[in-house]
Formats: sequence, structure tokens, C-alpha cells
Amino acid sequence: MNHPSARRWLISAVVLVLLAAMVVQMSGSYQDVAYFHRLSASILIVTLFGQFLSQLLFNEAMLLPLRPYVKNLRYWEFFMVRTGGLFVGSIVPVAGNIAVRLAYLRRHGLTYSDFAWATLVSNVLAFIAAAALSAFATVLLWIVAGTVPPLVLGLSAGGVVLSAAASLGFHRLPRLAGYARLRPWLSHVSGFETSRRMILGVFALSLGRHGLNFMTFGLLYQSLSGLPGDFLTGGLVYALTSPVRMITITPGNLGVNEWVVAIVGKVLDFDVTTGLIVALLFRGIALAAQALGVLVGWAWLAHRSQH
Repeated sequence: MNHPSARRWLISAVVLVLLAAMVVQMSGSYQDVAYFHRLSASILIVTLFGQFLSQLLFNEAMLLPLRPYVKNLRYWEFFMVRTGGLFVGSIVPVAGNIAVRLAYLRRHGLTYSDFAWATLVSNVLAFIAAAALSAFATVLLWIVAGTVPPLVLGLSAGGVVLSAAASLGFHRLPRLAGYARLRPWLSHVSGFETSRRMILGVFALSLGRHGLNFMTFGLLYQSLSGLPGDFLTGGLVYALTSPVRMITITPGNLGVNEWVVAIVGKVLDFDVTTGLIVALLFRGIALAAQALGVLVGWAWLAHRSQH
């Protein structure tokens, strides 16, 4: 058996195990699953709109580092390409998503090095924004509740430390390429520079996106639990688990995101089943928002083509 086939079988097995465990957990917690009826139409509409705005900010945060290298990128065209990449990436994790975007951008004259650098910029700043939001929410919860679980403090502090290290490494990467021993691996980034304006722009867009996702998690947890105070705690679950969404383990991280959310939520005194439900709802609402964006983009491009 060749290695790619073995890897696919292993990933499929992991997905099946994670999904089976979710079914077992939820089938044994009928009362918690029944809390679905607490989700009102207004909550679903608000979270869908919030996720739609989140997708728009995400799209712009990815476009901004690309614009110095490609001047004629269209916002909605890139949005639809990115959506197609996510769909392909659910079949071929990581490689499929990157391949679709790179193929589109190469038609606009972008080199692989430009693409890699722009992707690094957006991902590093998105991680830093998530860590900042997590730290702020942890401090706020401490002020409101008077206490925070030690594991939550550790996760939040770890995120801050890692984001600081990522920021330092990001700024020093072009300089490190000047060292003889590192030149063979980093030569392609030696000529890249990133303006402060771009960094602040991408950071602000990423922070806005994470903030809208924070709101979505908070509203879903609050609605299912019926306790207004769970908005902040539920949002903190998103902030603490957001780095996991940047690492693709299974197609679409199916099962991985859900269980990580459930485990972190359990640390914050949420029921495991409630965490699984919130994660599944978030996935569904985000996909619906992505589809809504494709419809808007298609309508806009169709309108432009007629004029």
C-alpha cells in the first residue's frame, strides 16, 4: 500500500471514529439535544448575518496582502474562488484548497513565493488577533465571574506567548534569509517587505472576523443554556479553540473542531453535548453564510458583465 493511500485510509478512519463518538454522545443525552427548541428564528438570522459579515472580512483579510503583487484582483471573484477551494479542500485536505487559489492567482501573474508570503501574512496576523481576543475575553470573564479555570488561563496565556513568538519570527524572517546557513531555505522571502499599514489592516479585519465568530458562539451557547451570562463564556470557547481551525487534520476538520469545542466547553462548565451542538450549528451557519456570499458574488458579477 502506498503512503498517500494509507494516509487517506487513516484520515477516513479518524473521521468515522470521531463522528461515531459524536452520535453515541448525543444519543445518550436526549435532554441536552432537546434544547434545540430554544433556538429562535431571530437568533439564527442574527448569527447567519454575523457569519456573512465574517466571511466578507475574511475574504478582504486574505486579499489585502495579495494586492501589492496583483493589482486587478476582484473581490467577489476571489470570494467565489476561495469558496471553491474550501469545497475541494474538503475532499483533498490543505492541498486542494491551496491548489485552487494558486491556480487562479497564477493566471493573474502571481508567483508561488508571492502567494506563500501573502498567505503567511494573513495566517500569522489572524492567529495573533485570535490570541488577543482570547486574552481579552479571559480577563473580562475573570473580572465578571471572579475566577477562571487554570486550564483556561493556561490556554489563553499559551496563545499570547505563541502569538508573540509568531510575530517576532514573522518580522525577522526576511532578515534571517541573509544568513548563509538559512539562505537555501529562506531565500525566497528575503526580498519581501510588509508595510505597517497593511499589517494593521489585516489585523483589524482578522480581529473583526474573530469578533463576529465570538458573537455567534456566545449567542448559540446562551440560547441553548438559557443563561444570559453564558454569552461571554460561550464566546471564550470560540476564542480558545480558533487556532485549531487553522490546522487541517481531517477534511474540513470535521469531527476535530466539534470535539475540541466540546472539551474546552466542558472545562468552562458547559455540557459536552451542548458543545458538540454549538460546534455543529456554527459549521452549518458558516457554510450557509458562505453559500449566501457566493449567491451575492454571482449576482454582482452577472450584473457587471451586462454593463
